[in-house]
Amino acid sequence: MTHEHKVAVQPDNGNKKYAMLAGIASLVTVALLLAVKSFAYLESGSVSILASLTDSVIDAAASLINFAAIRYSLKPADAEHRYGHGKIEGLAALLQGAFIAGAGAFLLLESLRRFSRPEAVSLDMTVIGIMAFSIVLSAALIMIQRISLRHAPSLAVEAEKAHYSGDIAMNGGVIGVLLVLHYGGPGWVDPVFSIGVAAYLGWTAKGIATKGMDMLLDRELPDDLREQILAIICKHPETRGVHDLRTRKSGMDLHIVFDLEIDADKSLKDAHEVALEVENSILELFPNAQIMIHKDPAGVLHVDSRHPGLGVHD
Repeated sequence: MTHEHKVAVQPDNGNKKYAMLAGIASLVTVALLLAVKSFAYLESGSVSILASLTDSVIDAAASLINFAAIRYSLKPADAEHRYGHGKIEGLAALLQGAFIAGAGAFLLLESLRRFSRPEAVSLDMTVIGIMAFSIVLSAALIMIQRISLRHAPSLAVEAEKAHYSGDIAMNGGVIGVLLVLHYGGPGWVDPVFSIGVAAYLGWTAKGIATKGMDMLLDRELPDDLREQILAIICKHPETRGVHDLRTRKSGMDLHIVFDLEIDADKSLKDAHEVALEVENSILELFPNAQIMIHKDPAGVLHVDSRHPGLGVHD
């Protein structure tokens, strides 16, 4: 009797190159934004435009870091990095959070200075047009990032998308402030808005840094994703139970480890086939997953070094 060997489906690593496309688009976009916002600030002298320009300077540094991180994360596993290089994205997220927090602090100090020493703000419709152009550029980049994230769930791209989404609202606010000042509004509107931008930068920095730290510390995947994984495992007719499910994210890859309980009277070969079928089912929903399955006989007490915390990995 012959027994067909079913090879587990491998993730399409080519999809990860979509993250590179998003990284290149980000670099091109931020270069254009720096140019047009610098011109707008020199023309107007507005601290609100300075806020937007400062944000773009930080975007440029973050984009360079993220692009380098994405390239490095795509390197295949080697003898010294058996799990790949994906965690560099977590480190990049921490650095990006630090850059953004620093920009927020600078902007806050500059805004407070403007309260004590107000400066005249000039405006023409060219400056308004430049800020509107910035919104269009940011929107186009976000569309590219959304397409990329459908194929390559990169933390670096996700962080930039969140930041540029806020940029659209911020640049719209800058236009509103400039129009208020142009039509005789109070001068304090400009620094007050900039303080709001500084607060937004601090909030963004916290969110990005938290995600980076979660990756570096191997935080479990969200409960809804864990439930999906468990449902796929339990759906197989030969599954008699599952325990010790452990998950984490490294770059664009998910690492999934669990103990699969199978009938004790099955041969090792048959149990191996069941595990491969379960693995293939998981990969259909999570193509960037790296899966390790330990096969246990159902009904046997499981006490070993892979279960270090009672009740933690059930």
